[in-house]
Amino acid sequence: MTRRGMTRRERLAAIFEGRVPDRPAVKVWGAGMRGEACKLPAFTPVRDMAADKTDLVLGSGSDFSVYCGRQSADRIERSQRPTDSPEWVERTCVYHTPAGDLLQRDRVSTCGKPGRCVEHLLKEPEDIRKLLSIPYEPAPFSADRYRRTDHALGDGGLVLFGLDHAMYALQRLIGSENFAFWSLEAESLLLEAMQIFAARIRDHAKAALAAGIRGVFGWVGPELCIPPLMSPAAFETFVFEIDKPLIDLIHDAGGHVWVHCHGKMRPVLRRFVDMGVDVLNPIEPPPMGDITMAEAFGIVDGCMGLEGGIETHDFMIGATTDLCDKIHANLEAGAGKRMILCPSSGYLENVHPTPQEIENWLFYIEEGVRYAESLSVDR
Repeated sequence: MTRRGMTRRERLAAIFEGRVPDRPAVKVWGAGMRGEACKLPAFTPVRDMAADKTDLVLGSGSDFSVYCGRQSADRIERSQRPTDSPEWVERTCVYHTPAGDLLQRDRVSTCGKPGRCVEHLLKEPEDIRKLLSIPYEPAPFSADRYRRTDHALGDGGLVLFGLDHAMYALQRLIGSENFAFWSLEAESLLLEAMQIFAARIRDHAKAALAAGIRGVFGWVGPELCIPPLMSPAAFETFVFEIDKPLIDLIHDAGGHVWVHCHGKMRPVLRRFVDMGVDVLNPIEPPPMGDITMAEAFGIVDGCMGLEGGIETHDFMIGATTDLCDKIHANLEAGAGKRMILCPSSGYLENVHPTPQEIENWLFYIEEGVRYAESLSVDR
């Protein structure tokens, strides 16, 4: 007798719960449900096919600011001005703290291209003290948005309750270069801030658990603290030791954990297992990453689900025949295991997709689901 007929929700739940599903899951990161407006209309056929055929993971949550809590509207002043190009604006953000103002400037695309930070909020280690001087009271928690999303999704997949990440919450206000320097020159101050942020995030997770949310909790950010940006020792201090209590809290209440971490994962992959992560995204092959799906499964040895396998830029520049080979190789590596085939980022990354890119996305969905179904395993 074979394990046929799993719904998309059941398949993903099995992977997160440590069970082998009927077949590998197939995901388009960022795909929503039919009826929602597509941010880039050219991708509407991709979104619609993904909604109908793939294993959906939709994000949700409750209002939360790790820096200011319910005072965000009063403490943070935002403004915007044009630049010399109609494709870009400059956004300014000022944090009014009891110890003095902090300012950040960002160059933001008006058409959805990646932006960049021009001036980081935290320019000297002492600025961390200014940020921490803001009195903190959490924003009121509400599970309404999560429950609406979960109800609308039904058996189409799972809803992921999004959490902030303590290390990333600090790093993104500093920038990678200064973060690396300060990790050596002001480690205790960085740790103090991260531990404060971690406690606020745990309290937010406790509120979700108290409201009856027992699904998947997830976050992004650890990629900013792995080689080559940071050392394995820094990963231990700023990620492993900080995140494990949160993961334990979620597991003890019956929830599960998804973590997003780009990059060359080989030096830290096993530590995500030891941390207790249920599914890690995205496994990236060379040259962008340093490990294939088959190699990664050999390292985790059934103790963690794996998601990924294909780089998003392969959809932008690759031929359909090459994509087919990668789909098959990754699904074969994940057959009989806790595997989610998924590109390394969302499907809306290219604001000006070519017809070939759209064709590649549609092919990925059709062939990915077809080939995954051909690999269904016995009970």
